[in-house]
Amino acid sequence: MDRRDFLKKAGAGATVAATAGAGSTAHASFGRDYEIVNQRASRSGRKFVEEDKSVLVVGGGVAGLTAAYELSKRGYQVHIREAAPYLGGRLHTREETLKTGTFQVEHGLHMWFKQYYNFERILKELGVWQSFFRPFEEVYFQFDSYKDEVIRSKGPYPLNLARIVLESPNLNLLDAAQTFGGIVDAVFYNHDTVYKRFDKESFADFAKRTNINRDFYNVVMEPAASVTLNDIEKISAAEMLMYMHLFFIGDPDAFNRKVATVDHGTAVINPMANAIRMEGGEISLSSPVSTMEITASGSVVTLDDQREYDYLVLASDIPGLRKILPNMRVQGERLQDSLNSAVSHLSQLKLAPPYHVLRVWLDKSVDSNRPFYESVIETPESKPMNLICDFAALEMESQAWCEENEGAILELHLYNTPEFIELSKEDIWEQTKDLAFKAYPEVAGANLLDASLGRFDNFTSVETGQGLIRPKSDFMFRQGFEKIFLAGDWTHTDYPTALMERAAASGIEAANGILVQDRVRQQEIRSASKRGPGLLPRW
Repeated sequence: MDRRDFLKKAGAGATVAATAGAGSTAHASFGRDYEIVNQRASRSGRKFVEEDKSVLVVGGGVAGLTAAYELSKRGYQVHIREAAPYLGGRLHTREETLKTGTFQVEHGLHMWFKQYYNFERILKELGVWQSFFRPFEEVYFQFDSYKDEVIRSKGPYPLNLARIVLESPNLNLLDAAQTFGGIVDAVFYNHDTVYKRFDKESFADFAKRTNINRDFYNVVMEPAASVTLNDIEKISAAEMLMYMHLFFIGDPDAFNRKVATVDHGTAVINPMANAIRMEGGEISLSSPVSTMEITASGSVVTLDDQREYDYLVLASDIPGLRKILPNMRVQGERLQDSLNSAVSHLSQLKLAPPYHVLRVWLDKSVDSNRPFYESVIETPESKPMNLICDFAALEMESQAWCEENEGAILELHLYNTPEFIELSKEDIWEQTKDLAFKAYPEVAGANLLDASLGRFDNFTSVETGQGLIRPKSDFMFRQGFEKIFLAGDWTHTDYPTALMERAAASGIEAANGILVQDRVRQQEIRSASKRGPGLLPRW
């Protein structure tokens, strides 16, 4: 079965499942072997809040939606206020009308790794995990200086790592042996100490200090670093060691991923929002929060509409946080000092460089007989293009258009591209089309029918020093604001998380901070192991 036949069958299955089995979680688990962070707290207490309690959630991305979802299930009256005209944050889907038609266009391609335990659990509860997701277990790299590389993680640890090297056309066991000094800190990973030991050192400097083999660094490690959207010369060694543990070494299946066969709004965001609304939750779009007041009792009043809430979850991105906190009004000199201290600390949070996601509609087709893994190509040596994907092989809407029009829909991820900020989508395509044609030569010379461009400058920085200052979800609580909690991928968790999973996990943590105050049973938090496997497998 080729990749587009699979999408047709997946679409038929999704329709049946969504109609007949909404809410079902009976399908087989993709994730396993997780640890429970708060096992005792998640098995005691009331199931529902007994009093009428209201919660304002500022930010409708994954973190805010997760917090609202968990709280609404337990009887809280939740109100999400999102500044953008759509939900989802960096997982949003927006409707765009182009010359080629009307399409659901995402922020950009995302994939769900095996150890996204908390996010997976939510999607299973919503009944969408089996319906709208399929495995994507290989990573395909195209290089200029090396042969193309397909990386798979198969077999028990450490044989899965040996297999990656043995199957590589660019590496050998000697290269891996020369890298041992660098990966030993990932093999013996310790989440409790990794930031204290390595966060002030860049991964580039770490690689030099530990004599990581240059070919191994270029083929495996540098491409992995580039997908963080950060400047690879500034990325924290602690962050990269955590990524290596979370996605490669901590579990032999950790590298396995799933990809949505429909847009992210249909697959994820709309089901979460619908579940919140079904529990009585309120969602307001294009509704930024400008000024809030903390009352003497700790409740929160939004001054634009004079609504009062018992609790507040701040789940905006970093730019939103910078706008909200300094404008917050509090009573008393002590709380004002605490707020000033919090603002000062959180102002140290940095952003990754600006990036762009360009989706183009072309009048030539990608070869549908390519292996499925070639529908997403990572291109670490083709800057400013870091990744390109063939959406006809990934999503049913794109597949239908491409078949009907004998064309292609490609998405280019252009990281660390401040030079593109003032350029039009057509100008950016002119500067990058040769890179796209190099990745998919069968569309070389194709005409641009239309394009969609996303410009973003709110991705969380993982450069040196950021891990040590990242706040936990209860940061404001510990500053004396007992009704305020934080959530977002810019927070710190005491267990390994990253990207979307950190957003989801922090949303659960924020919800749990509220639940414990009302003696309501906390939501279980699932985690990858905090320790690396060592040299030998754990049977």
